[in-house]
Amino acid sequence: MHSRIISIISIAMVLFLVGVVAMLGLVGTGLKDYVRESFNFTVLLTPEATDAEIAAMKGAISGEPFAREVEFYSKEQAMAELTQELGESPEEFLGWNPLSPTFEVYVKADYITTQDSIRLVEQKLNSYPLTQSVSFRKDLVEELNSNIRTITLVMVAVAVLLLLISIVLINNTIRLLIYSKRFLIYTMRLVGATPSFIRWPFIRSNVWSGIISSLVALGLLGWAWVHVMTSYPIMRTVFTPTNAAIVAGIVLILGILISWFSASAAVTRYLRMDADKLYKA
Repeated sequence: MHSRIISIISIAMVLFLVGVVAMLGLVGTGLKDYVRESFNFTVLLTPEATDAEIAAMKGAISGEPFAREVEFYSKEQAMAELTQELGESPEEFLGWNPLSPTFEVYVKADYITTQDSIRLVEQKLNSYPLTQSVSFRKDLVEELNSNIRTITLVMVAVAVLLLLISIVLINNTIRLLIYSKRFLIYTMRLVGATPSFIRWPFIRSNVWSGIISSLVALGLLGWAWVHVMTSYPIMRTVFTPTNAAIVAGIVLILGILISWFSASAAVTRYLRMDADKLYKA
């Protein structure tokens, strides 16, 4: 029983680390979409545009597949912001408002991933008759996409490495657990028990250990995530209940599958071993 508890704790710690990497990957995906969707296209309209024309254009842009949100700023709002920045009103000096109404168009993350998709959005916004010009921070978008690609490659490499390490650690933990039963396996084989009959109790026992370990790991992950969300509320928007279900599924499935195959392989190894080798194993 003591060795079983140690085995469950050891597997739970490994699965916890796997879950942390899975959570970081999903959080990273959510964050990169969040950051991408914070970029906006500024559409400068003709000063003579009427309220009806502006409303019609806003509705048309909002209906575009790339549009996430469209905000309108009137000439008066633009002048008020400029006056606040300068400390005085250019309109009082000039005698008229030289600014133009604008749209701030926030697009979906999928349309900020490549130069072709960005160009498509720019061309579409320029095609509207009221558009004077379209501008956006192209340099920042390119830098963002480059950084995201680098971070994604690093995360994938870390995830693969940790998965391999977790498989090895869990496999060794289960092999050590079954090692103490190697003479029992040999005795059962001598009395005529079939390999599948001998193998199944070990598999069942270790699968249950894998399930318990997974639940322990998920409990620790849940506690850690509640703490993170309390400290950083923005995480609520980038880590959804669907993401939580994915992490839970990954941890639970890995716990079951690795335990199943490790137990099966360990028992099979001792089933094929001669009596002399059992003392040296």
